Amino acid sequence: MTIVQMLAIGLAFVIAGVAKGALGMGLPPVAIGLMTFAIPLEDALALIVLPTIFTNIWQAIYGPGFALLMRRFWPLTAAAVSALLFVAVSFGHLGSPRAAAWVGITLVVYAALALTAWRPKVPRGAERWANPLIGLSSGAVAGVTGVAAVPFLPYMQSLDIDRHDLVQALGIQFLFITSALTLALAWQGAFTLGNSIGGLAAIAPTMVGVWIGQKVRHTLSPEMFRRIFLLGMLAIGLHMARGLL
Repeated sequence: MTIVQMLAIGLAFVIAGVAKGALGMGLPPVAIGLMTFAIPLEDALALIVLPTIFTNIWQAIYGPGFALLMRRFWPLTAAAVSALLFVAVSFGHLGSPRAAAWVGITLVVYAALALTAWRPKVPRGAERWANPLIGLSSGAVAGVTGVAAVPFLPYMQSLDIDRHDLVQALGIQFLFITSALTLALAWQGAFTLGNSIGGLAAIAPTMVGVWIGQKVRHTLSPEMFRRIFLLGMLAIGLHMARGLL
């Protein structure tokens, strides 16, 4: 790995950490999208695992609602993990050039939906059937792309849930989904000594980014930062999606 690649990876984790610190989400798609400018998708997925698990453990346990949120969302979690492992093992496309293009499509769809004024509302009573359905579809998408953004994130943001509980719930879901992704990547032999050490080293720039993001959250308008974040994801997604042309 060249010096330029290492610098690009470090910068990707700082920027992704800023998104995580400011919004409570966005670490995997931003980091993966930026890293694919410098390294193959399979290596980017392997590098993202440790920083994602590290930040989501804290996000999942920080707050009083862990047990209640687990009871509320366990059907989504179980369905997502099962679908991710089944699709990843069955098709083995994680990290392929075509999968990288589908990562781009995923980012474009999510950013485009989030930038519109449309905000669907899912009533609490509908969660009984919606949670496993969204889990299955999100897990299947993640099993191909390595990114659980669509339809998972728009769905979570459409629920009747306190924003602090939402941040904790996202941490819980991403913790389990990333753990399943780790198993799938290990099955494909994606982890090497180099990218394992790189993933451990990436925790430091990620946490620097998280700290900056937390500062930004208190100084910049949340809506302004959100729009900047989504426009950036849209641009990255369009660049990656060119692989399907």
